[in-house]
Amino acid sequence: KKLNSFLVITAIILAVIFCSQGVVQAAGLTALSVILQDGSGNNLSDATTAVPNTYINFTPSTDINTDDGIQINFASNFNIASVVNGDVTVTQTNTSTDITKGTAAVDTQDLQIPITTEGDTPNGAVSISISGSHITTPTTPGTYTVTVTTWNLGTDGAFGGAGGAADTLEDSGAAALVIGTNQVNIYGTVDPTLSLALSANTCDLGTLSLTDIKTCQYNTTVSTNGRNGYNAYIVADGNLRNGATSITNVSDTNVTPGSEEYGVSSTDSGQQIRQINDANSSGTYTSADCTALNGQAVTAMDADALTTSDKTFGHSSGPVSSSVFTLCHAAGITGTTPAGSYNQLVTITVVASF
Repeated sequence: KKLNSFLVITAIILAVIFCSQGVVQAAGLTALSVILQDGSGNNLSDATTAVPNTYINFTPSTDINTDDGIQINFASNFNIASVVNGDVTVTQTNTSTDITKGTAAVDTQDLQIPITTEGDTPNGAVSISISGSHITTPTTPGTYTVTVTTWNLGTDGAFGGAGGAADTLEDSGAAALVIGTNQVNIYGTVDPTLSLALSANTCDLGTLSLTDIKTCQYNTTVSTNGRNGYNAYIVADGNLRNGATSITNVSDTNVTPGSEEYGVSSTDSGQQIRQINDANSSGTYTSADCTALNGQAVTAMDADALTTSDKTFGHSSGPVSSSVFTLCHAAGITGTTPAGSYNQLVTITVVASF
């Protein structure tokens, strides 16, 4: 009886040992990463956002063979319902023959990828890409888990099943993703700038002549960081005058030698004060044109009248540093222009658009 009892106890112990050796312990995946990227290849972590490309990389501890499977479980806050087989690509490090997947499909929060043919290096690093913008990140910011497992799918080579077709877990691993809580708003301010400098505060026409025109000039220099640039204006306090007597404002387009006329021109184009008439060899109007017209007995100077209302004479369409325009004043008289000292005060203003 003692012998029989010993044999029974020994048999039970051996059975326990053999049974315990038959339990499959899942190994761990290594180098596991889950990367969400936008269409430009930048990492994406915004909440409630369709993800153009998802990349999952890992190295298995157990070979991935024919009729194995890879399952990717996304936390329930992810929406993966729209992922289709065509979105999914699987590759594995290999010498010549790559791994081949079957039809990938979504089961609730699991993306299941059966493997129909193993590669020539079944323990190589695996890369899975999911395109198509069919994964949407959680609506609530937080940290979320993506779990990756590999399976022996049994004799049917498909997920699910019982008996010989039952699935056996091989490897597992998990990665964490931070969604929507990792953004920092950066603020900064650039103060608006606008400056105006006049090259002179007086403009002396000298002694006016019956036979030629007299000119004087000054420059305006403007700097601004206005996004849409600036407009420069000139306005007069009245006519060029001596008491109640005024020199006639130009009424056509130019101040002509031998005529009583007074007006002003600018080196800018397309403004209410017209552009001075003599261009240099490069087609550019410069302050030198005003000097050349001083004492001119033949050539008239293009000009407009100054009034007590603002008129534009300079402009830029964007930010500028030291934008320079020249204003050229010109006058002519006749023998009936009354003698005396004539004067006028003009004011220059600039308005920037920020």
